[in-house]
Amino acid sequence: GAVLRVLWQQQGCKAAVPRVVLETMGIPKSGKALFDIAAKFIASAPSMDALPKHKLLEVAFSGRSNAGKSSLVNALVRADGAKKVAFVSKTPGRTQTLNFYQLGNALMLVDLPGYGFAKAPKKAVSQWHHLNEQYLMSRGDKLISTMVLIDSRRGVLEIDFDWMCMLRAGRVPFKIVLTKCDKVKKAELDEAVASARNQLQQLHGKASAEDDVIVTSAKDGEGLRQLKDAIFAVLAKESV
Repeated sequence: GAVLRVLWQQQGCKAAVPRVVLETMGIPKSGKALFDIAAKFIASAPSMDALPKHKLLEVAFSGRSNAGKSSLVNALVRADGAKKVAFVSKTPGRTQTLNFYQLGNALMLVDLPGYGFAKAPKKAVSQWHHLNEQYLMSRGDKLISTMVLIDSRRGVLEIDFDWMCMLRAGRVPFKIVLTKCDKVKKAELDEAVASARNQLQQLHGKASAEDDVIVTSAKDGEGLRQLKDAIFAVLAKESV
């Protein structure tokens, strides 16, 4: 991939590598095509030693417990032989391992345990948080982006800001994904988006890009196309 990028730039081309080149590398030509690939559950890793060995790039989904990570994963992907790929619970803290879902030969999605409140023993919650940090801080270039999911009804809380500070300090690229937008009024949603962009500006010292904050609803499909396109754009950029 790096060789292709160098050769392309040596020709004086500043534009992205053509999609036909990406396709020869096993990368679909669009966000829709990427997520049309049937997702396959690969592994649940309770520790770093249990991480599956693979050569794909990864996109992680993180957020407070009950922010809707598993529901969003199910809404994004097409399950392979099952109605859903990720288990969904109304009880905060049910995702307790790093769950890996493969999209063909293109990408690995990773559903992380939630941070914050969870209906589980404090020792277990502490272990999940430690596992999250170990994973995020050790994946290097393999982890191309982390989606920080935030409930639109709650907005960016202090714990979310601290989480994003950790990601920035560890040089982990991330985007904010506001979930459950179907449950709030437009004025409240606009306020949540503005707040999220302000928080990003504080962190990065500059205005956020359009797709750095994405509004979604796993229930009615709002924003899923934009999220797919944003993930595809990151994948296409990092694959060459």
